[in-house]
Amino acid sequence: MPSKTPLKIFEGRSGQIWVSAILYILIITVVMVIVLNAGVPILKNLQDKTVFTRQKNAFLSLNQQIKDISEEGVGSQRVIPIEIEKGNLELKEGSLKWDMLTDAKILESGHQIDLGNLYITSNADVSATEYANNYTLENTFLRAEFLKCEDRYTCTLNQSAMLIGLTFKDPTDGSEYRATGSFTFDFGAGTTWSYSGFSRLEDYGTSLGAAKVVYYVNNTNSSLYAVVEFRMDSYRDFVNVRIR
Repeated sequence: MPSKTPLKIFEGRSGQIWVSAILYILIITVVMVIVLNAGVPILKNLQDKTVFTRQKNAFLSLNQQIKDISEEGVGSQRVIPIEIEKGNLELKEGSLKWDMLTDAKILESGHQIDLGNLYITSNADVSATEYANNYTLENTFLRAEFLKCEDRYTCTLNQSAMLIGLTFKDPTDGSEYRATGSFTFDFGAGTTWSYSGFSRLEDYGTSLGAAKVVYYVNNTNSSLYAVVEFRMDSYRDFVNVRIR
């Protein structure tokens, strides 16, 4: 009997060590998985930022080569490869457009960077169009129409004629709702007004971070004009108004 007791104790200790080793490995494995899972979004964001930087540099290089070709004169030509790592590239309205969907905070929403022929923006869904009698600003949720009157010598503006209409849009089903009412202001006079002035569409095109329609109102009958600015930002269901 005494000879068997040490054997039993040894087996128990050996088994205990073996179980402890498994638990240790499992714990380490779980921790590694948690760390890796937590780091995946960060790694993806870093990768997207790298892709963005490479594409920006590629377009800057492309723009320079286009300039070089134009300076070389008629008949100059060359093959310029463009490598797209991620995102979509399309030729639209005479411009190359590249867009990439990412969660990385590369730019603030609606922020714009103008590098000459290279235009960079984030969350850009605003379009600005000029028609014969009006301007239209539009994004995913809203369409706003404004009076167009650009001749400073013949145009007359009043408190309710600038903003013609607002239409709210539901992108989920395509339905639209025309807003009622009107936008008015009185320059603090408390009465209706009608002054000479003129309008300008400050931004043109599609895929803009924001766009503005500006009215210059001669409310003092002098060379000084009050400025009324309507601004639409990307993915907003309202228009900002600034009077200065």
